Amino acid sequence: MKNILLIIILIINLDTLKSQPLKLTLEESIDLAVENNENLKNSYLEEKISKSLSREYLSIGLPQINFDGGVKYNHEVQKSLIDISRFMPGVPEGTEQEVQFGQTYDGRMDLTLNQMIFNGSYFVGLSAAKELVYLSEKLTRRNVVEINESVQKAYYTVLNTKKRIELVDINLSRLNALLEQTKMLYDNGFVEKLDVDRIRVSFNNLKSEKIKADRLYQLSKEVFNFQIGVSIGTEIELIGELSEDLIYSFNYSLEDFDYSQRIEYSILQTDKNLKFYDLKNNRSQYLPQVYANYNYGYNTSSSNYNLFFDSDRWKSFGTLGFKIIVPIFDGFLKRSKINQSKYKIEQVENQMLFLERSINLQVNQAISSYENTKETILVSKQNLELAEDVYLATERKFKEGVGSNLELIDSNNSLKIAQNQYYNSLYESVIASIEIKKTLGTLLNK
Repeated sequence: MKNILLIIILIINLDTLKSQPLKLTLEESIDLAVENNENLKNSYLEEKISKSLSREYLSIGLPQINFDGGVKYNHEVQKSLIDISRFMPGVPEGTEQEVQFGQTYDGRMDLTLNQMIFNGSYFVGLSAAKELVYLSEKLTRRNVVEINESVQKAYYTVLNTKKRIELVDINLSRLNALLEQTKMLYDNGFVEKLDVDRIRVSFNNLKSEKIKADRLYQLSKEVFNFQIGVSIGTEIELIGELSEDLIYSFNYSLEDFDYSQRIEYSILQTDKNLKFYDLKNNRSQYLPQVYANYNYGYNTSSSNYNLFFDSDRWKSFGTLGFKIIVPIFDGFLKRSKINQSKYKIEQVENQMLFLERSINLQVNQAISSYENTKETILVSKQNLELAEDVYLATERKFKEGVGSNLELIDSNNSLKIAQNQYYNSLYESVIASIEIKKTLGTLLNK
């Protein structure tokens, strides 16, 4: 009986845990997205591949040592016909005799060592391989920047749509109370039915707006779930809210700005370095290549299997050699490759110049948008305060019987518009600050 109770309690607790929403701060959301993003996982794997390729290329310059050995049974030994008159004076010319070359059993084992002494391409390739690792690391960082940007925008979008629902709920509650009061006044003959109907129309419109806001909120949460890498149906609760503190705590400076802070520009710098290494590699093809090799081993042969493994029948041999390759003429192939490398470097330089101009424009646009939204916040905040005062005064007049419900509905609509404008400008300002950090290359800075 106790075990059954424990199982029931465990099931209840599991259901409770499943029903609890996933509570996340912005930093936790970004960490979760970085952990779950499949593209980023592939980028980390690409880094490992680049490092493995670098080590693979390094191994080319190390000694290459191989052992080769084996035995062979010649069940039909090769035979040839030779003119024995060449070896036996007095024998008529053209006299042929069958001669057997080799024996029934052959054996061989040897150790071979090959070593590259000098190859200009190899030493250039070592530096290029390291640069390729840097490139893969920068591509990973670019993915992290993109994830960071997407998550932050999705995070604040959820907060913004949530705030809109809260405002609609407040307005619904206010209009519902007003509608009930107006009904009572109508029942007592103080107002006309038209007054009730006008407020009911506004109330129904607001309910329709509530339905749209709920759907938009649900959609924004699904987008956010996608960005952080959790299932769409996972219930989340974001810890934080849209406030002016987010705006006024943000600062930026152009004094220490460097184009290389932008990951896109830094990637082009690495690409340019790789193009330079390609140019150096093509130029190094004019240099000679030097290789050394050493070989040492044993071989034997016998017509008798019992004698095959006698140690005194295995005869040693060894060779030491050097090989040099000196390029002389290749039909101007290397010169053509060098020209191609130069043109590719110019292409990257042009891309860098274009990106510099693009970054300048992006920075100016982001700053202009941010400053505009900051000014809009001040104006919309003043309008919100005025709209609240106007609504309260109009509501008081209506309750005292000296104001019309048209004025009340109009002031309520104005208040609703002022609320939406204020929080929209707040949201746009936060997004603009994210854009500034992105354009300045400081999005990952804490």
